[in-house]
Amino acid sequence: MNQGGMGGVTVSYFKRLSKFLDEPIEVVLVPRQRLLRGMKKGTYDLTITFQDYLPEEFATPLEPTIMLDKMLVGLKGLNIKSKEDIEGLRLAIVRGASTGSWVDQNKAIKKIETANFTEALWLLKKGRVDVVTGTEQVIHASLPKVGMTTGDIGTPYFLSCKHVLLMLSNASPNFSKKVKIKNAARELRHSPEWEALLEDAKTIAPDLIHDFNNHN
Repeated sequence: MNQGGMGGVTVSYFKRLSKFLDEPIEVVLVPRQRLLRGMKKGTYDLTITFQDYLPEEFATPLEPTIMLDKMLVGLKGLNIKSKEDIEGLRLAIVRGASTGSWVDQNKAIKKIETANFTEALWLLKKGRVDVVTGTEQVIHASLPKVGMTTGDIGTPYFLSCKHVLLMLSNASPNFSKKVKIKNAARELRHSPEWEALLEDAKTIAPDLIHDFNNHN
């Protein structure tokens, strides 16, 4: 079984799921558009992603996994403390994605679509956008790809917190194993392995601290 996704946390999750499923899971990290095509065709069996990132006709949600914070991040020196500070800014957002917050419907924020998060960060670095949106795990993993560090960005502004779901391709040749996979994922969530996974997630981005009081 294959998946495309969020690097370290994803790999850690599927390694543990493989134990409970008692089957090997081959982890393949691919760009989002390739993942969408692969899930539609059944090239990839499983992924973990936000439900609004993957159309229901492509995949079936099986089980919630970890909770991930979605946030806005600008270059160092940009100080976002309120909704008013965000209005008027240029926001780079991955095509087809959402922030899962009020930002999606706000027309005072200029949204510039990008092919992927790395492109969004590159535009931020070049000053062509003011902020990007993503999870702290994705932000932390993507900064080195454009020659940036956490020292180059300002304090993240918390937007929302959402479950990432384990999803099975509707065209997967392993779709008949849906119940087995769902049960294995549920057993994982109620095992000591789950706490170890959460610790993995916490260590991925220790330098990106945000204020939960910013929740809107």
